[in-house]
Amino acid sequence: MTTQQHTQAVNPRANVFILVNLGCEALFVIDQRLKAQQIESDKSVQVIHDVISVLLEPKFIESLINGSVHSEAQLLTAEHCKFMLNDIATCSLMRLTETSMDKLWNLMTMVYKWQLFVSQHQHNLLDITFRHLDAINKLHPDAKRHMLIDFSKNTLLDFWNSCGEDQQLSIYRTNKAWLQCFNTKISLLIRLGFQAMDGSFINAMDQSHYLDYAKCIGENIYIKSSELAQQQQQQEPNRMDQLAAQLSIGQTPLAAGEDLQPIDAGRFQKQFEQTFSHPLFVDLDNNATTQTQSNPNASGCEFVQLLTADSNPNPNINPEPTSSSGSGSVLNQQLIDLYSKMH
Repeated sequence: MTTQQHTQAVNPRANVFILVNLGCEALFVIDQRLKAQQIESDKSVQVIHDVISVLLEPKFIESLINGSVHSEAQLLTAEHCKFMLNDIATCSLMRLTETSMDKLWNLMTMVYKWQLFVSQHQHNLLDITFRHLDAINKLHPDAKRHMLIDFSKNTLLDFWNSCGEDQQLSIYRTNKAWLQCFNTKISLLIRLGFQAMDGSFINAMDQSHYLDYAKCIGENIYIKSSELAQQQQQQEPNRMDQLAAQLSIGQTPLAAGEDLQPIDAGRFQKQFEQTFSHPLFVDLDNNATTQTQSNPNASGCEFVQLLTADSNPNPNINPEPTSSSGSGSVLNQQLIDLYSKMH
């Protein structure tokens, strides 16, 4: 790689796209976990709204953009980005243990890395970013968040257009290069057939459901996978009968005196997926608890455990302040003030 190519691969103008896209992926996981843990509706709405408000705070986005074009600008490190996103993700009533934040980080980085792996052109980066923003706009939408997201899209579009073709290509390549160090296996991507057991991504063009995801990369993959699985079940109601026939279940007469034997559910699921080459069951992580495994809303994110402010298992650790009404507005303002001063 030449010096010029190396310089292009670490363009600091990529900072705002890295942070916004990862932040949106974090919101998708948070939304799934709020549902899976059956958090009260008003608290769920508040958490989503607070996180969006801090992530897309205009002063914050402006500081990322202005700082990235400075003569001494530097690309965000993974550690710095993770620190910032942890603050943003927990800016409301929600708390994350260190383990859960690590799991959340793995999900957001690997899903975003897969999206860029699927992409084929620099302008796909802007498409992915806008789909991310449109998708979080659907999470408990209201007029204030809608205006904030529209403003963010306009700001990012203006910045993108001001960069020119060469800078746009450099920003795109920097996003891809920034993610290369991450190689975590994600159960959802493996079950969809998009990731191998060694963590590498698979060109899944030969899989019937691949284009359903590839043509709209950036949308909420957890909601999409759940919706597609439900559609498949509705469109093919006889699939279980087909499976029984192909596995010869109930086809062989029982010998005299032979009792019916129970079917091992885990082995049955594996046989089903191998037979039909498409995931029907919800994605379950090896570290998931039995309780969360039974919840269909927990698709792919069971192991990220959310805690409300009043359920912190260790009150001596990081007792962030919140307002007396529990809205978290004090903490929000602290983060906004801090990040808006970045240069």
